[in-house]
Amino acid sequence: MLDAIGDDGRVLAPLVSRVASELDAVCTVWLLDPADRSLSVAYTQHEDAVRAELAAGVEAHLDGPPALAAWTGESGGEVAVWSPLVVRGRILGVLAASTAARQGLPPVADGGFGADDVAFVEAVTAAAAVALDGARLFTDSMTMLEDLRRQSELLDHISDSIVSCDGDGRILGWNAGAERLYGYAAGDAVGCDLFALLATTFFTGEGNAISHDELAAHLAQTGRWDGELRERAVDGTALTVLSSITDLAVAGGGTAGLVVVSRDVSRQRREEHLALHDALTDLPNRRMLVNRLYEALVRKGRGSGLLAILFLDLDRFKPINDAHGHAVGDVVLVETAARLTGAVRQTDLVARLGGDEFVAVLEEAGKEDNVRTVVDRVTEALAGPIGILAVPVSASIGVVLVADLPATPMNPEALLQAADTAMYEAKRTGCGSWYVTF
Repeated sequence: MLDAIGDDGRVLAPLVSRVASELDAVCTVWLLDPADRSLSVAYTQHEDAVRAELAAGVEAHLDGPPALAAWTGESGGEVAVWSPLVVRGRILGVLAASTAARQGLPPVADGGFGADDVAFVEAVTAAAAVALDGARLFTDSMTMLEDLRRQSELLDHISDSIVSCDGDGRILGWNAGAERLYGYAAGDAVGCDLFALLATTFFTGEGNAISHDELAAHLAQTGRWDGELRERAVDGTALTVLSSITDLAVAGGGTAGLVVVSRDVSRQRREEHLALHDALTDLPNRRMLVNRLYEALVRKGRGSGLLAILFLDLDRFKPINDAHGHAVGDVVLVETAARLTGAVRQTDLVARLGGDEFVAVLEEAGKEDNVRTVVDRVTEALAGPIGILAVPVSASIGVVLVADLPATPMNPEALLQAADTAMYEAKRTGCGSWYVTF
């Protein structure tokens, strides 16, 4: 069977030869096409003319038991026997054996086949059917395994990480792309809980974190989730990957597992972050601030609440640099950023424009008194000394309040310029803060 894989004739040849030898006969095996019930020759010892004459009788007895028939060919009488190859109720074909007179060989002693001969042919065809069916199953299995092997090789040549899991999230498949991305060999990863192994957290395309339960609910409803994952490689390196997770749903509900396809975008995200954030404080920079102000003005035009822009400049920062050096000045800037961020809401934007200038953007700020409370809180937060040198810090704050958009369209640069002017007025008067309302 191994040698004859994919070749029905080679599978049948030894059995047919056995019939020919035992019965001193000549044999042919036809195979049945289940689609149109047509017959094709798989193995033959007959000449074409004899085979054609036999075929008519064979076709007439496809669905019947083994048959013994006398027939007359061009050169005289002969006897033939045929039997269907049946396995699990399916007819695979038919075997026919005839006396050898037409081939110039001596016929059997009694001039034909007996009951024992017919039984022998029936037994051989049953064995032939089993052998043929087994060979075909084996061929199909080997073909499937070869396809799987090629698919596995193909997956290993794909740069993306492709991981398959069972219904409990345990890793079943781990391609070469996953090995390159995460550093775990397949043998170490398979069997582990995927998201626990990689310390995975989930984020939507808008950057909002979601829980594993929320992910599962989304998959149960739609069958697929696309988003961003924050993960850890084997050496602890932080990774950011774009991921598509597909739920392998089963009939009647539930899941057979997940397929997770991921692409590393860590470098891209780092470059994007650096382009939009201050290198020293990691606060948003001027570019990101202007973008966010554009968005805030759009929302303001749609009727959102009070918008406040706080422009801060540290008082006497240059003397701090001159007296203590730039390293201490950097500590002051970093601590100022942290204190300012802590004094406003998490939804508010805090940015560093450069030097010792910072801006806070407060959307939906409520009443003007609320803004004044925030300004007082910021002033108090910045008032404490910083570092082991106890460097004193204070700030002048220019505040722009936008209650209603004016008839003349405003742009972010105009708002920042107005807040900058208000800050200088606060510094000039020494009052700490100065308010401008639009």
